[in-house]
Amino acid sequence: MLYHITTYGCQMNSSDTERLAAVLESLGYQPSPDEEKADLLFFNTCSIRKKAEDKFYGLMRHLVAKKKVNPNLLIGVTGCMVRISSTKKSPKKDKLARVEAIDLALRIEDLSQLSTLLKEIRPNLKLNSKSDKEIFKEGSLGSYFEIQPKRATPFQAWIPIQTGCDKFCTYCIVPFSRGREHSRVMEEIVVEAKKAVKQGAIEITLLGQTVDSYGLSVADKLSGKFAIQDDIPNVVFNLTASSKEAKIHEKAQLPFVILLKELDKLHTKGLRRLRFMSPHPQDFSEDLILLHQELKTLQPYIHLPLQSGNNEVLKAMRRPYTREYYLHLIELLKKYLPNCAITTDLIVGFPGETEKAFQDTVEMMKNVKFDMAFIAPYSPRPGTYAAKHLKDDVPVKEKARRFHELTAVLKIISRRKNEAFLDKEVEVLVEKHEKGRCSGRTPQSKQVFFDSSANMVGRLITVKITQAHDWFLEGCPL
Repeated sequence: MLYHITTYGCQMNSSDTERLAAVLESLGYQPSPDEEKADLLFFNTCSIRKKAEDKFYGLMRHLVAKKKVNPNLLIGVTGCMVRISSTKKSPKKDKLARVEAIDLALRIEDLSQLSTLLKEIRPNLKLNSKSDKEIFKEGSLGSYFEIQPKRATPFQAWIPIQTGCDKFCTYCIVPFSRGREHSRVMEEIVVEAKKAVKQGAIEITLLGQTVDSYGLSVADKLSGKFAIQDDIPNVVFNLTASSKEAKIHEKAQLPFVILLKELDKLHTKGLRRLRFMSPHPQDFSEDLILLHQELKTLQPYIHLPLQSGNNEVLKAMRRPYTREYYLHLIELLKKYLPNCAITTDLIVGFPGETEKAFQDTVEMMKNVKFDMAFIAPYSPRPGTYAAKHLKDDVPVKEKARRFHELTAVLKIISRRKNEAFLDKEVEVLVEKHEKGRCSGRTPQSKQVFFDSSANMVGRLITVKITQAHDWFLEGCPL
């Protein structure tokens, strides 16, 4: 039996796919790079924007014809679009299980139920007879995180350290699709990281919706598993202060800082790069910035979502900081980490965003000089505060215009940033080798291409940069 998984969305979904693959193979399925040959197609969905959902539903309509040609084909769906694990035969169905092409919908947290759901729709399906106890163990967040993932690339490991989110930004579906914020206990994360390094990982990326709030959520405090919180000073956060008055964590032994220090010890075992994404400005600390100077593995790359450069829009988004506070964080980053790449997320056309408010974001882009920004026109997500209470009053064409204007500014900045690497020697972790050409990333996560007849995937290579483009670099291996 063959399976094929298509993954949409963020790195958290990619990590979830690795765990889904591990469970499928424990049940007797084997991977197929060609979806045309697969007996089971799984789609790991994203609901962060309406465009992603529309694309998915369009694909499902196409698959109806495929199932008529091959009635034995099974189609499963997981990810953020799924709210209830169910099949077409379940009494209470997730809305996706009612879509004609789909046989089962699976919440990623319910991976232990996968064999049961498959047998519900195909009673004669021959699956491995391993019990759930053999496949799963009970971790701090249930069996889901205790699954040993099947890494897509052995030299890189994506490790979730928390699930869900408690921020409830007015535009965001994540607290509804992923639930409230819970952190994994540190011991579990360290054990998974050690296994990954032992199996050849030289780069680890820690994942979470707001990784810097690791161990600080209400649920984390109630769990009693993050005693380190008792050592955290009662710091006053003045997130609406001016740049000079803004206060952040001072000498706070934050759980996330402790976790990073613990993982950095794996340098002696072969770990060379440690990354995290994405932090939230509200919980970002000076300790975290200074840690980049102290640790051997922590890379000079920070993705710090801004969303808007206008204070009124930030308030409407329920982002608990001002542009001045954000600029203060950027000032600290550039002071202590001058070689650090800074990237961000931005939304254009949010309800109530005037032309002046948009120009504040453009000005912010020019001021900060982000290395990269992931820009998206606002789209209402059902169930969110913004969708219920804020009028989507910026026309589609105007959203598109703002998107293109901001992207044009970013393009100029990105090109200039990349030109600063010309004639420099950089370390590249090679990720792909296709048709005599390798590609990989620098410590600042800059994408680099170079010609090579040898397959260097998984190796750290020194490359001299010879060409700078808008979004990537080219060079020669040394």
